[in-house]
Amino acid sequence: MVGILSPERFYGIDVFVDSLIILVAALISYQSRKIYLFINEKNYEFFSWAFLSIAISFFFKVIADLTILKAIRITQPNFIAEIVHEQLETLQLINFFAALLYKIFLMLGFMTFFLIVNKNKKSDNVLLFIYLSILTVILSIYFHFIFYFTLAVIVLLLTIYFYDNYKKKKTKNRLLVFLAFLLVLISNLLGIFYEFSPEIYLIEELFLFFGFLTLLANHLRLKNGKEKNKT
Repeated sequence: MVGILSPERFYGIDVFVDSLIILVAALISYQSRKIYLFINEKNYEFFSWAFLSIAISFFFKVIADLTILKAIRITQPNFIAEIVHEQLETLQLINFFAALLYKIFLMLGFMTFFLIVNKNKKSDNVLLFIYLSILTVILSIYFHFIFYFTLAVIVLLLTIYFYDNYKKKKTKNRLLVFLAFLLVLISNLLGIFYEFSPEIYLIEELFLFFGFLTLLANHLRLKNGKEKNKT
């Protein structure tokens, strides 16, 4: 099926894990918005939009995953051949566009992070990166690993930035942000190879989930700390 995203042995399991990622990403988006309204720090508003985009991306990934499960069910012997053919064509179309939208929104989310940390850099460099990201999404229709490779490069740059940020001032909040992006980086590096080794896929998803969970814990910690300081 064109646009297929997960290895066959993990059909169904990935829907559960991806749903958890949606929940955590949506909660981070919500908490970022609350922190922005509380301290009026613009970066947290962009952070909120970035994680909302990531949550939306995994919503489309779940749709793509469900079309695969539906396709498996209707190809059972008790279904009429003509109906099966028509439904499979529809499911392939939904799967393709859902997978494409997953990649677009996921890339948009991480590009938003990239723009946040590079807001003072030359605009030409930023525009070049945006162009390459768009090109990556188009090429990834045919080659999945190109998408994950580009995403890994973006997350690597973000991880280096947050590590340098932690070295400048060693606080627990900055350490947690660095560790979270390190987990996300490992997830994306594994994503490059999952087509060649399907066993990697679930590990990749779990690293991403725990990376986001670390960020959520840090956001809750930060929000509670700000509220205590204000009271």
